[in-house]
Amino acid sequence: MRLAIHVTPGWVLPEMFDDSLLDDPLALSVRGAPITKLALTGARLRSQDSTEMASIVVRLASVTPRTIIVVGSEARLIRAVVEPTGPVPTVAWTSPTLPAWTGPLDLVIILAGSNDRFLPTCREALKRGSLLFMVAPAHSPIIEECPSVPTLTTQEDDRFVGALLALKILDLLNVGPSLNVDTIANVLDEIAEKYGPRHGLEDNYAKNLACALADAVPLVVGRSVLAARASRRVAEALREATGLPALAADDEALRPLIESSHPRDLFADPFEDRSPHLDFCLLILDDGKSELDEDLVRIAQGHSVRVEKITYTHDNPVIRYAGLLHQGLFAAAYLGLATIKE
Repeated sequence: MRLAIHVTPGWVLPEMFDDSLLDDPLALSVRGAPITKLALTGARLRSQDSTEMASIVVRLASVTPRTIIVVGSEARLIRAVVEPTGPVPTVAWTSPTLPAWTGPLDLVIILAGSNDRFLPTCREALKRGSLLFMVAPAHSPIIEECPSVPTLTTQEDDRFVGALLALKILDLLNVGPSLNVDTIANVLDEIAEKYGPRHGLEDNYAKNLACALADAVPLVVGRSVLAARASRRVAEALREATGLPALAADDEALRPLIESSHPRDLFADPFEDRSPHLDFCLLILDDGKSELDEDLVRIAQGHSVRVEKITYTHDNPVIRYAGLLHQGLFAAAYLGLATIKE
C-alpha cells in the first residue's frame, strides 16, 4: 500500500493506492465495473445491429456531400482518420451552432451522448435541410426530440464505439477509408485478453503501469496525430479514475515541467514536509508513425522522472489508435480500482 500526495494551495489530500486490490477478486466484483465494460468493447462493437446502419446508408447514398461536419466528443478523431484520403473536406466542429455556410449539400454527423447537449445542433441541421445522421445511446433524449433523424443507436454511451460506427457509415458511403469492424473488434478482444484481470500483477503490463502512475502526475505524449488523440483520451481517463491531475501535451509543452522536477527525498515525512512537490511519470504512446524524440526521454531520466511506453503498430490507422487507447484505458481502470479516496 502506498500514499499518493495531491498538492493544492494550502492543504494536502492523501489518497491510498493499494496494489493488492489489483489481484483481489472481491475488489473486482465490487469496484470493477469500468474494467468489465472496457473488456466487452469488442463484443459491443461486433453485436451492433446492422439494420440501422444499412437504412442510413440507403437514405444518404444518392448524394455525395460537399463537406462532412462532425459534431461530438470524437469529432477530431473522425477528421484525423478521414481527412488524409477523403474525397471531400471534413470539419470537426465544436460550437453548438453550425457554420454559417452549412446547407443541403453538407453532411452533418452528430455523435450524441446520453444528454441533450447537441439538440440545438440537430434542430439547426434539420432547419437548413442538411444531410444528417446521428449516433447515440438508446436512452439519449435527443432521439426522442428528433425522431425523424436517421440514428444508429448504441447499447451504451461509448463514444469510441460510436465514432467507429460513424466511420463505418462513411466507408459505406464511399467518403471515408475502408474499415473492417470485425477486425477492430478482434483487436479489442485481444487487448482485453492480454490485460484482463485474470492475469496477475507479475505479468500484466496494464496493472504494472497503474502502479507506476499511482505515485506521480502522469504526463502523456503521443507524437503522431492519432497517438496524440489517444494521449488526450488516456489522460482524461486517468483524471476520471482518480480525481488527480494528468496532462496530455506535446514534447515542447512537457519539457519545462520535466526540467522543473527534482528527486523526492525518500526519507522525508509527507505529513511533516508540507512543501509542494509533484513527481511526474512520462507516458509515451507510440504507434510507430513518428520518430521517437529521445531528447525528452533523456531529460526525463536526467531528472529522475520515470518513463513508461505503450506501443501498438498496424497499417490501419484506426486499429493503431484503438490499440494505443485501450491499453491506456486498462491502466486507468486498474488505477481507479486500487485508488481509495478519502
